[in-house]
Amino acid sequence: MKEFMIRTISGVVFTALTLASLIIVPHDPLPFLILFSFYLVRTDYEYLRLTIGKGKVVLKIVSMVAALLLFLALALILCFDHEADFSVYILIVLLLLVIAIPVVDLLEGEKFYMSFSLSSLLYLALPFSLLSGVSAISVQISYSEAGSYYFDGWAIASLLIVMWMGDVGAYCIGTAFGQGERGHKLMPSVSPKKSWEGVYGAVVLSVITAVVLRAFNLLLPQFPYLVSALFGLVVCIFSVFGDLVESKIKRHFQKKDAGRIMPGHGGLLDRFDSGLLAWPAAFLFYLIAMFLY
Repeated sequence: MKEFMIRTISGVVFTALTLASLIIVPHDPLPFLILFSFYLVRTDYEYLRLTIGKGKVVLKIVSMVAALLLFLALALILCFDHEADFSVYILIVLLLLVIAIPVVDLLEGEKFYMSFSLSSLLYLALPFSLLSGVSAISVQISYSEAGSYYFDGWAIASLLIVMWMGDVGAYCIGTAFGQGERGHKLMPSVSPKKSWEGVYGAVVLSVITAVVLRAFNLLLPQFPYLVSALFGLVVCIFSVFGDLVESKIKRHFQKKDAGRIMPGHGGLLDRFDSGLLAWPAAFLFYLIAMFLY
């Protein structure tokens, strides 16, 4: 019971803080950029510590700075239209850091870790960066006048809510019907506790959540309810894949959790693993919707 309470309190604080950065001032990107910059750097640190292990401090720092610059550069390009010129300088520094990664890896020892540093840019930094893309496209679809920024915090918040409610559905239905002999394991070699029953619960709750958000004009309001339901399905499917990918990484490196920053949950990588594939999928969905609009 104590562990459950700790996990619940930790999750509530995390969720409240995250949503507050998006919806208290929904058209100001600064709170989002500040909080998610921290999320990205911490998640990247956990991934590098998981894959590289101890040591390689300079390589890890260069990799985390490169990830942060990619996130900020794309945010400036997508959300701060008048700051697009400045983002070019950030991209130049980012390019230099990407070039520096193999050099630092060469100088820091014989073991080869460059692939983990470079993969963190694609696996972590790019999905985080595409959240700004989801926001910017939502503004272009929803508003004739963009205002000061191309940012819509509700678009990102809705995406996260759909994803998190899918997690709730997976946990509740999977725990109730997916365990023991009557359950049907999803991929036991990667994650023994995940079941098909959990996937069904995730799909149902994700789709219902997406439709409810659409009813309040918070998710793709210019489109029919069917589009929002399809969005919920797409996010759910790729969330499941994202969760399994991180589980496979942890199993390969024989780790239960990626970190300990969230009591009862593990690390931020454990919290954002679903989004690392779901966010790019959501961005593509919004992109297609924009062209169809």
